[in-house]
Amino acid sequence: MELLAHLLRTDPSTPRLTVYNESTGARLDFSAVTLDNWAAKVGNMLLEELDLDPSSRIVIDLPVSWQAVAIVLGALAAEVEWGFDGEGDVVFTSPESFDSWAGAGSDVVLVTDDPFGRGVVESGGELPAGAVDFGPTVRFYGDDFYGPAPSLLDIVVADSGPERVLSTGWSTEEGLVRAVLEPMSAGGSAVVVAGMVDAARLEEIAAAEKVTARL
Repeated sequence: MELLAHLLRTDPSTPRLTVYNESTGARLDFSAVTLDNWAAKVGNMLLEELDLDPSSRIVIDLPVSWQAVAIVLGALAAEVEWGFDGEGDVVFTSPESFDSWAGAGSDVVLVTDDPFGRGVVESGGELPAGAVDFGPTVRFYGDDFYGPAPSLLDIVVADSGPERVLSTGWSTEEGLVRAVLEPMSAGGSAVVVAGMVDAARLEEIAAAEKVTARL
């Protein structure tokens, strides 16, 4: 798949996305290989499970998380439009927000905040009627995407060279692009800190992660 091919060719194992969740204490690293696998799984799920195509649009109503990044990468691979609000053929949201989307005319996929990607039922919850459980559903799909996925280099033009960029996440589509996609397009990496964090803690993370730029 071409989406992250430039990263896979140069250094497939270096972390390209590091996500801290200060609410749970979790820290997770994702290499280009792992991100490529997630993009393929999500892209396959969008096309095969949810029957979407390039004329379709998904809404991602999720907190700052690695799952949100994986879904965006899958949408880019499948060439499906994505956004954080408005109308969509499919909505990816948390179990707590299901009632806000039920009956809105969109298919609803529930995504937990489990750091290891476990689904609603696997995390001890109950799946509402009509909802799709993201965790076990996306794992069903393979790590290879056979569609004509575009290259991230053609989608996102980076303004600078390779940097390890620290941010506290995003609230808009443009924010996610700047925090995660631009660094990866430039051959760098992103460190994202979700949850409440003070300046001293950010300094600690910046030093530990050897960041070279901040948003």
